[in-house]
Amino acid sequence: MVSGERPLGGGLWEEGDEIRLGHTAPRLGALVIAWDDALSGGRAVDDGENVVFHEFAHQLDFEDYVVDGTPPLESGQYLSWARVMSAEYEALRRANDTEATTLIDQYGAKNPAEFFAVITEVFFERPSELRQKHPALYEELRSFYRQDPATWQAGSRK
Repeated sequence: MVSGERPLGGGLWEEGDEIRLGHTAPRLGALVIAWDDALSGGRAVDDGENVVFHEFAHQLDFEDYVVDGTPPLESGQYLSWARVMSAEYEALRRANDTEATTLIDQYGAKNPAEFFAVITEVFFERPSELRQKHPALYEELRSFYRQDPATWQAGSRK
């Protein structure tokens, strides 16, 4: 449970408690994760949901002090990253509008920062499906993380 304020829009703010599975504070470099959710995410290694991956993705996004879904990249990566991420984010937003079933959690349609966090979860938890259904997206994440989880042996991810 986290106490604080949150914007409602139109200059209005709401004060109160909010239940969170995890939270990342970019200016403090702090990362808070509910222990029971960290454990359950670690036990269910292929459901596409993992609060630890999600919050660490936010922390990586914050490394350049901008919350925009784009972590610091190699100089030659930015163009392909922008092209692929924009197309995939817009596709998820369209699917969210029509309530279509997607591999990528539709919470990622909230904004580009959440999109990056959600696709990171899928990349590590359901890599083969991501590679099959979203090959360009998989390739961008493979290049960024310098990992290829779709090639890992089943059961070797612990």
